[in-house]
Amino acid sequence: MTWKERSLIWAAAVIIAVIGLTPMTVALAQDEEIQLNIGNAGEAQRPPVTFSHDVHMGLYECLACHHDYQNGVNMLDENTLEEGNPAIRCANCHNNQSDLDLQKAFHRQCMGCHIEVRKSSQPSGPELCGACHRAED
Repeated sequence: MTWKERSLIWAAAVIIAVIGLTPMTVALAQDEEIQLNIGNAGEAQRPPVTFSHDVHMGLYECLACHHDYQNGVNMLDENTLEEGNPAIRCANCHNNQSDLDLQKAFHRQCMGCHIEVRKSSQPSGPELCGACHRAED
């Protein structure tokens, strides 16, 4: 898919969202930008990442990122993706007791996707630390 095709799909999704807002879509909406932070104040080696949830929602299905894998299959019920539901937060599963902690989960999910998209010759997101972890201006 070309960048132009992706842009048209994104624009169509925005138009549909604006015209067809229902209580269900409002309930599923998240902040346009989300701050991804893995440490307590003073612990993190790098600044938190400001992630554009809005941009990604226009390009990908929710289950492309949100997941609950059981036997290699994403079993997540998309109806649980409601704003404020603590069970959908990455840190709920990716914690100090899990095989894949929060930092590794973010890096695998975000950078892994950016790398795969770039390999398909499409415009992609950042892959280097400083491109995501930016000090506040």
